[in-house]
Amino acid sequence: MTRMIRMKLWLVIVLLPLMALQDIPTERRVMRKHDNGKEHVVLYFDKETGDLLKEEVFFASGKLQWTGSYKHNVEHGTWMFYHPNGTLKTKETYANGKENGVTTQFAESGKKIKEEHWRHGKLLKEVTF
Repeated sequence: MTRMIRMKLWLVIVLLPLMALQDIPTERRVMRKHDNGKEHVVLYFDKETGDLLKEEVFFASGKLQWTGSYKHNVEHGTWMFYHPNGTLKTKETYANGKENGVTTQFAESGKKIKEEHWRHGKLLKEVTF
């Protein structure tokens, strides 16, 4: 995959969900810190309803370990998990708290190693590369 395609993919996957949160007045709360003082768990809430909107979890190094969104306080939308070196580990999609769509797992090198196809929380197919 070329660098330009990866950059465009990153923009779509990471920035679009963040832009969607801009319309909702949110409150950012640091729920837990690592022993070194760096943020460990950060949650974002809708200021008006109190609903949980987003979760970010960080390694002790400060690098993002995973992030995902919520709708009506259950997992909804794209969740991204990262290796300690910062490369994408797993991308999965939820609908109303259940896995839905394609979950893709990657090696630390970035190579795709597995796909799982889900519908309403039921595994339909697995493909290993």
